[in-house]
Amino acid sequence: MDMVILSAALEPQADSLDVARMFNISCDKSGFFIERHMKLDPVATMTDGVFITGCCQGPRDIPDTVAQASAAAARVLALISKGRVAIEATTTMIDETKCSGCRICNILCPYSAISFIEDQKVSG
Repeated sequence: MDMVILSAALEPQADSLDVARMFNISCDKSGFFIERHMKLDPVATMTDGVFITGCCQGPRDIPDTVAQASAAAARVLALISKGRVAIEATTTMIDETKCSGCRICNILCPYSAISFIEDQKVSG
């Protein structure tokens, strides 16, 4: 018996990298969002309180998407039921003794929180 499987091509949204930068979410090489852990935490991201489900992670079928959406909704309800949520502030720290002055961290920081100190030729 022969079998033919037809599947539509799927690619990430054109602005997915902008969204990833805005919410501090990781992307794979194709531009799909990456979860915190594939098996242990498949709907959470590395940013606390930001959840991803469905085709933004890659090609998914409807049952998988519904299951992920239910898991994300349960996680959100758990956060809401607490009344208040304390999120740890993200801070930058640069060891100026190890800084080579290449300014790569200045470019990569999504919050523009790192500045270059011209007279010392280091980021801080």
